[in-house]
Amino acid sequence: MVGTSGSGKSSLVRSGLIPSLQSGYMAGASSTWRMAVLRPGEDPIGHLAAALSPRHILGFDPGEESGDDATGFADTGRVLVEATLRRSAAGLVNAAKQARIPRDENVLVLVDQFEELFRFRRSHHAHSRDEAIAFVRLLLEASRQHDIPIYIVLTMRSDFIGDCMDFPGLAEGVNSGLYLVGRMSRDALRSAITGPVAVGGGTIAPRLVHRVLNDLGDDHDQLPLVQHALMRTWDHWERNHSRPGDSSPIDVDDYDAIGTFRNALSMHAEEAYQEAVENGGGRIAEHMFKALTDTFSDPRGVRRPTSVHELAAILEAHETDIVSVVEVFRRAGRSFLMPPPSVTLRPASIVDLSHESLMRCWTRLIAWAEEERASADFYVRLSRAASWFDEGSAGLWRNPELELAQQWKKDNQPTSAWAARYDETFERAMSFLAKSLSERDREDAARERERRLKLRRVQVAAGVLATFLVVAVSLAYVAIQENRRATTNLALARGAVDESLASADRNPALVALDPPEVEEFRRELLNKAQSFYSAFMSQDPTSETSRRDIAFAHFRMGHINRALEKPDEAVREYRDSLNRFQALRTDYPMNPDYRVALANAYNYLGLTLSPFPARAGEAERAYDSALELQLALVAEGTPSTPSTSSTPSTPGVDREQELARTHYNRGILRSRRDGGAALAEADFLAAIRLLEPLASGSDRASQELARAYNNLGSLLYDDAQRVGETQALWERAIAIDETLVIKEPRNREYKAELATFCNNLAALLHDRGQLAEADRRSREALDLIEVLARVAPSLAIARADAHSLRGMILQGQDGNGAEAEYEAALTLFEEMRNDQNLRRLPEFYLRFGDLLVNLAEFPGSRAEVARARALLARAASAYADMATRVAASGSRADAEIALDHLARVLPELPEAERSSLTAASQLLQRKLNEGAARR
Repeated sequence: MVGTSGSGKSSLVRSGLIPSLQSGYMAGASSTWRMAVLRPGEDPIGHLAAALSPRHILGFDPGEESGDDATGFADTGRVLVEATLRRSAAGLVNAAKQARIPRDENVLVLVDQFEELFRFRRSHHAHSRDEAIAFVRLLLEASRQHDIPIYIVLTMRSDFIGDCMDFPGLAEGVNSGLYLVGRMSRDALRSAITGPVAVGGGTIAPRLVHRVLNDLGDDHDQLPLVQHALMRTWDHWERNHSRPGDSSPIDVDDYDAIGTFRNALSMHAEEAYQEAVENGGGRIAEHMFKALTDTFSDPRGVRRPTSVHELAAILEAHETDIVSVVEVFRRAGRSFLMPPPSVTLRPASIVDLSHESLMRCWTRLIAWAEEERASADFYVRLSRAASWFDEGSAGLWRNPELELAQQWKKDNQPTSAWAARYDETFERAMSFLAKSLSERDREDAARERERRLKLRRVQVAAGVLATFLVVAVSLAYVAIQENRRATTNLALARGAVDESLASADRNPALVALDPPEVEEFRRELLNKAQSFYSAFMSQDPTSETSRRDIAFAHFRMGHINRALEKPDEAVREYRDSLNRFQALRTDYPMNPDYRVALANAYNYLGLTLSPFPARAGEAERAYDSALELQLALVAEGTPSTPSTSSTPSTPGVDREQELARTHYNRGILRSRRDGGAALAEADFLAAIRLLEPLASGSDRASQELARAYNNLGSLLYDDAQRVGETQALWERAIAIDETLVIKEPRNREYKAELATFCNNLAALLHDRGQLAEADRRSREALDLIEVLARVAPSLAIARADAHSLRGMILQGQDGNGAEAEYEAALTLFEEMRNDQNLRRLPEFYLRFGDLLVNLAEFPGSRAEVARARALLARAASAYADMATRVAASGSRADAEIALDHLARVLPELPEAERSSLTAASQLLQRKLNEGAARR
C-alpha cells in the first residue's frame, strides 16, 4: 500500500483492510486470521521474530493441546523463531509450518513504515545491507509459495518507491500487488469531519467545515494535521462551551484559537516542550528529538526509532530522566511519541515519533533536524579527514576548518554513542582534532618567536641605517631640493587616492559602509588629488619614467572618478591610460609591468561599464582583453608584484588571484544576459579553481573565494535541479566569511558580505520549506546590517532588503510579524527615494521591486491581505513618483536603469498598481527615445 506521507495508509490498513479480512470479505480465504504487525526499525528480522512469537500468532494452540507436556515449536520464544527466520530465505514459511497452524487459519504479516528498511540498509550498523536483503527475501519467498496461507502487506511512502530497485525481486513483488492510496473526495472529507462530531454528541458550524476544506485544498497529504487540528478544536470548544444550556456549535473562533491546521501541531508541540523546559528537561527534549529524526541518511526525512537505553547513552543522561521527558510528549491528548501511555517504559522500550508530520510542521523540530544534519555532516567530514591522515594521504586540519571544528565540538558536545550512528571511528576523529589543535598552537608559538627575533634585528639595523641616512640626506639636500618638492607632490596625490579609496577595486556599495564623516573626508581628498593630477597630466614628457607616471595618473583618475560616481569620466580616463600603456608596451616590450598595467586597466574599464545594460558588449570585450594578458602572464610566471604597481590592490596579490578576479567579474556580467548562464558558470568555476589553493594563505584570496562561491550560487539559484549545489556554495561562502569576521571583528566589509550571504541562504531555505533555519539566517543578516548601519546610514538599501526578505519568510507563519517587516522596508525605501546618489544604483531599483512583488503575493487572512494591499498601493505610488522624478530630471543612464527594473516588476503586480507604474514606464521610455534622437 503506497501513498504520500499523511495520506492515511496505516489508518486504511487498520480500520479498513483488517476488519474486512476478519469479516470474511476476502475470496478464497477464511475469516480467521493471525496478524503480526511490525516496523523494520534498526533490527528488521528481530522485529519480525518478535511480532511472530506470541502464542496467538505462531505460538501453541491450547485448543488442541494443553498441560505441561505440550510440545512443538509454536510455544518457543523469540530466540528460536528468529533462528528459524535466519536459517534460509524460506525462514518465514518454515516458522509457520513449525507452528502447526490449522488449515482454516491465515497469517497476515503487516510491515508498517516499510521505508525504514531503506534507511537501515544505508546505516553504519554491521551487516545492515545483508540484513535488509535477507529480510526482503523472507517476505518475497513467503508471498510466492502457496502451501501455507501467508499474506504480506507493506505500507510505504510513495517518495521511496524508487528505493525498491536496490533489492532483487522487490520491485516486481510490489508491482504484482500494488495499491495506491487515492485522494478523498470533498464529500468524503466533509463526512470525515462532521461524522465524528455527531458521534461525540456535538455540532459543527457549516462555515467551519467549509473553512477546513478550503484550507486543506488539494494538499491531501496533510490529513493527519487536519485530524490533529480538529481534535484540538474539539478540546477548545469543550473547555469554553461546556456550561449547561450552551448549545453553541464548534465554530471558526475555536479553530483559529488553536492555530488552524497549519499551526495547530506546532503550537501544541511547543506547549509540551515548554512544559519539559519548566521541569528542567529542555536539553534532553532537544537532543532526544534530534536522535529520533534522520535527515542525514535521507534528506526527505525519516523517523529513527530508538530505545530508552540508547537515548540515555547518546545524551549521557539517566534513563529515568529520559522517561520523564518522554512522558510529557506522549501524555493522553498529545501522543507525539510512541509507545502509547498504556505501555510502561523500560530500558529496552522503543521510543519513536508518532508521525512524520511532526518533522514537517513543528517549527522547532525542523530547526533541530537541520542542526543535527549539519552536525552529522561535519562529523563525517572530520572522520574522513582523520582516516586520510592515518593513511598518509592528507595532513592535519588548519584554519578555517580547524576553527569551525572547535566551534562544532563546543556547540554539539558529541558523544561516542551519538557518533556511532554516522561513523564508528569517533575516538580516531577526536584524536585527529586534538593533534590538529596542538600543531596549530605549536606553529603559532614558533611564529611569535620568529616575529620577536625579527623585531630585535630590525631595531638594531634601524639604528645603523639612521646614522647613514642623516649623512646621506645632509650631502644631497641642496642638490635635490627642487626635484624632491615635485616628487613629494606626486606622492601626496597618490596617497590621497590610496588612503582614501583603501582599495582601488572596492565596490561603491562597500565604500558606503564607512561613517558619513569618513566618506565626506574621502571625497574631499579625492577632489584635491583630482586637481593635482589634472595639472600633472598636462605635461608633455618624453622619458620613459615620465610617460609611465602620466599613464598611471590617468589610471588613478579613472579610480577617482569611479569612486566619485562619475562613470563617463572614469571610462574616458581608463581608455586614455590604456592607450598610453599600450604605447609603452610597444616601445619597451621586455618590461612585463606594462602588460600587468594594461590588464588592470581593462579589468577596471569592464567593471565601470558593466552596470549599464547598453554597454555590456564593451564591458565583456574589456574583460576578454584583460584575461588574454593575464593568462599569458600566469603562463610565463611573471612576478606577482610589479615594481611600477599603480593600484593599492595589486601589491602582494598573486597573478592567479588577479586572473580569478577578472574571471568572476566577467561571470557576473555574463550572468545578466539571456543565454549567458553556461558561460558565466564556466567563469565562476575558473575563478574558484584559481582561488581555492590561495585561500589558506591570504585573507584577501579567502574573501574573493567567498564572493566567487556566492556568485556561482546566485547563478544556479533558479535551476530547480541544482538547489542542493546552491545551498552548499552559499554555506561555504558563509563559513569563510564567519572565519574572517572572527579574525578581524572590526572589518565592516567582511560583516556586510556575510550579511548578504546569510540573506541569500535564508531566501533559499524559505523556498525549500526550511522555515526555522531561514528565519535564523535572516535574523543573523538583519542583526549584522543594523550594527553596521548605526554609523553608516547609507546602508539603507541593505537594511530595507533585509526587512523585506524577513517579511517574506515570516508571511506564512506570522502575518503580523511579516507586515511589520514590510512596513519597515517600505519606510526605508520612501526615505531613500529623495537621495539621488542612491537612485543611481541598480541595486536600489532591484530591491524596491522585490518588495513590490512580495507584497503582491502576500498570503494570510482577509484582514492581513487587505493591509498588505494597502502597503502595496503605497509602495507602488512611491516607486511611480521616484520613476517620474528620474524621467523629469535624472540622467539618461539613471532612466535606463529605472526602466529596466520596472519592466521586470510590472508583470508580477495586480492591475490597479500596474496602471500607475505603466505611466511612469512610458515617461522613462520617452526620455530614452529623446536622448537617442539627440545623439
